[in-house]
Amino acid sequence: MNISKKSAGILALVLVITSGFFAYALLNPNNPMQMGAMDHGSSHSSTAAQTLSADDAMFLQMMIPHHAQAVVIAEYALTNSKNEQVLKIAKQIKSDQAGEITQMKKWLTDDGLGTDAGHSMAGMSGMLNDSQLNTLKSSKGGGFDKLFLNNMIEHHQGALQMVGMIENSKVAALRDFATAISTAQQAEIDQMQKLLGN
Repeated sequence: MNISKKSAGILALVLVITSGFFAYALLNPNNPMQMGAMDHGSSHSSTAAQTLSADDAMFLQMMIPHHAQAVVIAEYALTNSKNEQVLKIAKQIKSDQAGEITQMKKWLTDDGLGTDAGHSMAGMSGMLNDSQLNTLKSSKGGGFDKLFLNNMIEHHQGALQMVGMIENSKVAALRDFATAISTAQQAEIDQMQKLLGN
């Protein structure tokens, strides 16, 4: 009888210690497991802690290189153009899309996803191929300006098609992002077409 009582006492003590340990592990802010959970929640402050869908992730993974190419094209304009209006548009595009790339990468990494789409971007709507990029890079003066504007309009139109992938996303921040891209890039298309006299 004494042995049973002793065993029960030891078991009770073990349960108390174990419960205390798990309570500490869950509540301690310095616990790596808890930090991971907290970081995941806080990092999604802009996405209301909602997990990205497959379409959300695919859009972001495709739009990152799409935006990256727009930044490269804008940099060509900043080097090759002397037209103040073209330079102004190029600066705006570079600034906006570089910032959006940072945000898109953050959404993906916050969900534990890679930023690489895993396949060639060559066939993506609006993307310039290597030959087109080389021609643009080597152009100068008025010829460059016309080529830049036409290429960037096509590039923007491709982006407008792509945002349809997240227009009905369950993540409100992505729906807002789609709206922001559509509004900004359509306005830039209108402006560039005006410069071309279209």
